[in-house]
Amino acid sequence: MIHNVDKTPLDESEIDELESFIFSPAVSEDSLDYLGLHGLLTALAVSPVSVPEEEWLDVVFDGAPGYADEAQQQRIQSLLNREYLALCDELNNEEAPELPCDLTLEDEEESLTVWAQGFMEGVFLRESEWFDHNEEQVAEMMLPIMMASELFDEPEFEAMRKDKKLCQQFCEEIPDLITDLYLHFRLPEEKTVTKDRKKNR
Repeated sequence: MIHNVDKTPLDESEIDELESFIFSPAVSEDSLDYLGLHGLLTALAVSPVSVPEEEWLDVVFDGAPGYADEAQQQRIQSLLNREYLALCDELNNEEAPELPCDLTLEDEEESLTVWAQGFMEGVFLRESEWFDHNEEQVAEMMLPIMMASELFDEPEFEAMRKDKKLCQQFCEEIPDLITDLYLHFRLPEEKTVTKDRKKNR
């Protein structure tokens, strides 16, 4: 259970501190970078059910890091918890989260794809719970994120990515769709913003 009440998003120096640890020898080479862990934490904030901290930390770091001491462990985990709480607070206020990357797949560094893959990692932790209520509606809202993740090679996803205009439109919808998903899992169906928001697809 998270006891830290600080909901302030990480600043640039704190993100740098977190990434320095992630890319240090203490952490697996297969750990998530900041974009991926932001995606994962966003999914955890949206998730219809909570996921224990020790479980998602294992995904972030691809196992247990070799912390130098207890103080370092507490510091790194407090940074992650703050980022998670900041995202929860943002969504609870029905604000579309600001992603730490451009909303486009026309990016040589594939930043949005890395973020979306992290988000899907969070979904996979409790996949059945995500889709066990109004599966079709959830899948529709998830479509742009699934497309951006490039984890799915079905023909329809390939076709979406090849349609540059549609692809860009889908990417730009992602922040609002995150809020829609959050509300979908927490409000009666008739009150969710997806009923009122019209998507021009």
